[in-house]
Amino acid sequence: MYTTIQSEKTDNEQQLIELEKMKTNLEHQLREMEQTVEKQQEMIAMARCDPLTGLRNRQGIPELVNASLRTQCEGNFFIMDMDNFKSVNDTYGHMEGDRVLVKFAKALKGAVEPKDIIARLGGDEFVVFSPGHFDKYEVKAKAKRLIRQIEHSLATPKRLVQVTVSIGISSAPHDGMTYEALYEAADKALYSVKNDGKNGYCFFDELTETMRVRTVHSRPNSTLTEITGRLSERHMEGSLEVSYSHFMGIYRFMERNLIRSHREVQCVLFTLADYTDADEQVIQQQLEQLQYAIVSSLRKGDVTAKYSATQILVLLIDVNRESADMVVKRILSKRCLNMINVLYDIQQLDAAPPEWQSGQTAGDS
Repeated sequence: MYTTIQSEKTDNEQQLIELEKMKTNLEHQLREMEQTVEKQQEMIAMARCDPLTGLRNRQGIPELVNASLRTQCEGNFFIMDMDNFKSVNDTYGHMEGDRVLVKFAKALKGAVEPKDIIARLGGDEFVVFSPGHFDKYEVKAKAKRLIRQIEHSLATPKRLVQVTVSIGISSAPHDGMTYEALYEAADKALYSVKNDGKNGYCFFDELTETMRVRTVHSRPNSTLTEITGRLSERHMEGSLEVSYSHFMGIYRFMERNLIRSHREVQCVLFTLADYTDADEQVIQQQLEQLQYAIVSSLRKGDVTAKYSATQILVLLIDVNRESADMVVKRILSKRCLNMINVLYDIQQLDAAPPEWQSGQTAGDS
């Protein structure tokens, strides 16, 4: 009798030991999983951080801005670009250029509010998003403060090349309700500041419609070789608004060199319809409105050119036919085209150029 009871106790003790081992193994596995998750989170955080300045990078800011817009629906978006930064690099070397970037980032962090979202997008381009409602007077005061404090922090008496800052500003919800829309609008305002002499700020809503069309990052002084080089390396700074001769040069370059890389390119012809008896000035106004709708909808690397008095050509780079249809519909949905009849034709870029003639009406696809 005694022996039997002892045996049962021994079996129970053995089961408890096994359960303890299982518990220990599970706890060890959980700790390993937690460590793996922590490492993955650290890697994700590092991937979204600019290693030089410690700010968020291009990958780390869009989702934060979009999340803020979904909850607050208001905010101001600042794009900042250093004036004369290339001259600093060329004159004093890239190590000095890096020191200037670090100083810029430090001054920027000291000049904004704690709730502001800051990032370095690359090169000398920085952005700040200030969530919430501000009247225009407050936004102007903030832009002036940023310019003054950053310029003061970058002032170096012994350096011949002095660095200042230019700022483009857009506001939600008026100029857009996504990071992408606000970036595009502020970028155009920034380009206007650069053209007007730098070291200042500009609001997107203060640009005239004509200026909004012209202030795309088109770099009109770029040669065809520079443009095609950037297209090949996929290092575009913005969309391109070029002459028809440049457009055809780009078209042939894409045919020759990039179709082999399995990059899809769609060529779109937009045509004003029912213009035969219209006044020439009316036609010109309608073409400008169409041009604005197109340019404001293009992405980095897309190319557009005037084809005739009533037509505009567009190359949509790295998109398939379905995506091209979506881009075209977005363009035609612009408010400025509500009263204008626009037809379009899409052709995928292949071995032969599209057989369009100047003045020909495009078929509705």
